Amino acid sequence: MVTSHSSRAMPSSRRACALGAVGAFALFLGGCAMTPNPLSLEEQIVQAAQDRAVMYASQQPISGPVTLEEALARAIKYNLDHRVALMQRALEDRALDVATVDLLPEVVGRAGYRTRDNVQASSSRSILSGRESLEPSTSTEEVLRTADLQASFSTLDFGLSYYGAKAQANRLLAAEQQRRRIVIDIADQVRAAYWEAVTAEQLQPRVAQALAEARQALSFARQAEDERLLPPLETLQFQRALLEIVQQLEVVESELAIAKAQLAGLMNLQPGTRFTLAPPRRARPARLPYRLDDLEAVAMVQRPEIQEELYVARNVVLETRSEILRLLPGLSLFGGVNYDSNDFLVNNSWADAGVSVTWNLLRLVAVPSILAEGEARQELAETRRLALRMAILTQVNLAYRRYQRAHRLYDRSASIERVEQRIAQATRAAEEEDASNLLERVRAQAASVLATRSRNRAFAEVQNALGSVYAAAGLDPLPTTVEDGDLETLAAAIAAMAARIDAGRIELPTVPPAQPVPVAANVPAAVYAAIPPARPAAE
Repeated sequence: MVTSHSSRAMPSSRRACALGAVGAFALFLGGCAMTPNPLSLEEQIVQAAQDRAVMYASQQPISGPVTLEEALARAIKYNLDHRVALMQRALEDRALDVATVDLLPEVVGRAGYRTRDNVQASSSRSILSGRESLEPSTSTEEVLRTADLQASFSTLDFGLSYYGAKAQANRLLAAEQQRRRIVIDIADQVRAAYWEAVTAEQLQPRVAQALAEARQALSFARQAEDERLLPPLETLQFQRALLEIVQQLEVVESELAIAKAQLAGLMNLQPGTRFTLAPPRRARPARLPYRLDDLEAVAMVQRPEIQEELYVARNVVLETRSEILRLLPGLSLFGGVNYDSNDFLVNNSWADAGVSVTWNLLRLVAVPSILAEGEARQELAETRRLALRMAILTQVNLAYRRYQRAHRLYDRSASIERVEQRIAQATRAAEEEDASNLLERVRAQAASVLATRSRNRAFAEVQNALGSVYAAAGLDPLPTTVEDGDLETLAAAIAAMAARIDAGRIELPTVPPAQPVPVAANVPAAVYAAIPPARPAAE
């Protein structure tokens, strides 16, 4: 009698074991259910305290008046935005190491242990007669130990990993340009805050003296009103004029605290840190040693946004090549050594090798779409780069015009300051002591202070406009390499670079002669129409 193996019933003990295993697995899955666990208020307070301590840790204390170079060095070294950019660049560097490792062949080692509670046996049945032709037998032990070491190399995977590594290298270079952009932006903000603060700090003693005189005169006016020494309308007008003067002077006084607070934040100083600023080394603002044509040529090459966009365009080409590579057949080579503890095997250890070819033929249908997508990506990258170049040229021109306007305003403010100072001296020289002359003296003193403040702000605006010109041109405040990262060395490198830029000793790129612009059918004509005509090269 032939017994069908498929009709053999599972013993009740094994069925119970199977059901028990299923139940245990269900309980395990139920125990893996996750519930949201929000942070408590105490945890948030502790984390905030720890973060605050870390934010201002390991910083060199301020030991004297802060110069512009030291302010820039502190901002570059301690500013958290710059730290994030540095960490992002380091992350891309580590990712490049990982992508380079992916180029190597795969070498996989495996080891295993397997056991079962009965013998793995089988029998054979004739496909002609349907009768069992062999009695049940086994060729596998109940306990097995296996191990193998396999090496494989796929040309398709190697090609994709190669393009991936090149793309990651471009991302690393783009991250460096992002870091440069952040450094240039930080330097521009530090210059603006520094010049605003240092000019206000220089004027603080005169503001305090003028405020004291104005408040004293206001007290005299109120006393005169109480004692009816002057007509009521005249005393009220007198007080109004004095209050307006006090208000103007108090605004000037508050500007110092605001500017210094902004500068402290850029230098990553703890709020409330007291420091003084070193006076500027020159009485007049610096002159711009470059022509507009030179600045435009530098910006078209040096701006980090342009270089970053060029690296992004490289990756667009690499993505298209990777998609085309996926269309080709993949050749795989493999080889390895193996071990199996099964005593029924004639050879318990052996080596094997082989080659295989795979090709997804259906993917060939996507060839036109892949090529069209690649062309569209490249056209988008080119158009975006043209738009970026146009925006950069506009920024350079605006910064240049702002600098010219700031210089004119400074000259006019300096002339007004000289006149107001002479008026104040002439008013103080008067010997009359009546109320009207007291008001005029206070008014003249306040006007002189406000004129000086206006001149100082014009001076700061010229310096800021000059820094904006350099930022728009993509001139780095730091040299390419700095020997040491300590604060003094960094400040010295910034000072040397600033002296070189202010002296006009930077290397200017050679502007090629103007070439006719080919109008492509797939690029909007408005993009080419926006390109300004090329200027002749600087002599």
